[in-house]
Amino acid sequence: MSKPDMNRFQNYLLKVLFPAILLVAWTASCFAGEFDRIRSEVRDSGGESAPSPARPSRKDVEESEHRGHRSHEDSGRSHLDDDDDGFFGKLFFGALTSPFWGPHVALGDDFSMTQYFPEHPYENADGSMLADRTPRGAHGSSVVLQGQYGDNFDGIRHANARILMENVTRFGIDSEFNYRNEKLAAGHDELWTGDFNVTYRFAQSEQWQFRSGLGVNWLADHGSADAGFNFTYGTDWFPADPWVVTSVIDWGRIGDASLFHGRATIGVSHIGWGVFTGYDYFKIGDVDIQSWINGVELRF
Repeated sequence: MSKPDMNRFQNYLLKVLFPAILLVAWTASCFAGEFDRIRSEVRDSGGESAPSPARPSRKDVEESEHRGHRSHEDSGRSHLDDDDDGFFGKLFFGALTSPFWGPHVALGDDFSMTQYFPEHPYENADGSMLADRTPRGAHGSSVVLQGQYGDNFDGIRHANARILMENVTRFGIDSEFNYRNEKLAAGHDELWTGDFNVTYRFAQSEQWQFRSGLGVNWLADHGSADAGFNFTYGTDWFPADPWVVTSVIDWGRIGDASLFHGRATIGVSHIGWGVFTGYDYFKIGDVDIQSWINGVELRF
């Protein structure tokens, strides 16, 4: 990819991909007692059983037969409508899958070349990957350890620990856990959440890595636990020494509730050690928690 193309691609991601995470998490208030609301969302769907379909009346049957005669006369027109539906369906599918094929095409990654990891970001590399193992310290695996502290400035704080392990086969493991503490009028409340995912790095270059995967979410408190399906999508960008920009989205379920977790950070890295700051958005059912986060990391 030429340098102008790479610059355009980076500008596109700065204007679309990272802001998209923030746009999904629009402003909402966080009230005391949110953890109880989360437990209620997870362990009680609150839904009602669907009513049994009503038996059609004679009038309904006659109207149905009349519509059947008219549908035969309109068959030619409906055929054209089907063609239009097919076109827009393909267009929608292409847009929906663009977060996967877009980076792959833009980076010119055809899976034919194995890339390796430097001893740490920007060591004998323009980012965090190498085209061969010639440079001193290049190796076939990478580990990222992160710890962060977050605060929503309304009584809820959290501590987070995350590990990301990858190798030259592009497969990896991404796992994290969160301890959340909520200040109440009478004491405090606690909640533990986390996930475990198997990932695949579907697009890569020295400066960009895109990965996605599947796994499980979990929630534990007061001696009980719940779990559910998780989908994850993450990006690491190394624009220039010493900067590191990351984003991660987790989307799935816990118990009877839906889950969305978005996180975007910017930081610096020096000989593997780094610090970062950013934004964290966590939503279970109708309960959302927004936090300003700060943390440290080690990449090796």
